[in-house]
Amino acid sequence: MMLFNRDRDRPWKFGLATVLFLIVAFYIQAQNAYVEFLDSSIVDVIQKNQPGWKTLLYRGVTSLAEPKLTIVWVLILAFLLWGFKFKIPALWSLATLAGGDVIAALVKNVVKRARPTAHLAIDDGYSFPSGHVFGTFLLVAMIWLILIPMISASWKAWTVRIILIIWMGLVMISRVYLNAHFPTDTIGAVLLAYLWLQIAQGIYIRLAPVMQGWPFLKKSEI
Repeated sequence: MMLFNRDRDRPWKFGLATVLFLIVAFYIQAQNAYVEFLDSSIVDVIQKNQPGWKTLLYRGVTSLAEPKLTIVWVLILAFLLWGFKFKIPALWSLATLAGGDVIAALVKNVVKRARPTAHLAIDDGYSFPSGHVFGTFLLVAMIWLILIPMISASWKAWTVRIILIIWMGLVMISRVYLNAHFPTDTIGAVLLAYLWLQIAQGIYIRLAPVMQGWPFLKKSEI
């Protein structure tokens, strides 16, 4: 049994995510007034109260979701998968993050959206899409798709899912709270990561059985 099954709805999922992403990216690049209004409205809500504990919390969250650290988390995940004979899923995880980072970087340089005026000096580069959110979404998806199905107890699996959803939300909010990104940067990052994930899963379904025939991957689970 393969890790990912063929999904008849995948083209629709990919198509919808792509259309929504392109709409968001187009209106951002066009500096649409509605997008600016939407961003400012959400920012006002998120940044309304800024007690010290909340600032400390979101700084910790954003540090753990740092793109360079996400690479480390995925490397650890791939190492564990490889050790338990899930060699092809391990390679898929590394390739999915690497390919995704390249795509996100290309989009940043096409849209070229400036960051919020009050952003920290450490947050350099373009704003759309959020690299923190993009990488976190892919890491969360890998855990969701690969590790959670291995949990036998249903309540444990759902506990992990809830934790992952909360973590994803905290990362998105932290980037806006700390003035690192506009809210639509985080939304765009989720859409881009999701559509890339659909492509990556499709590639896995096609290539995994072929790769299983390679000498050093013969005993790998797929």
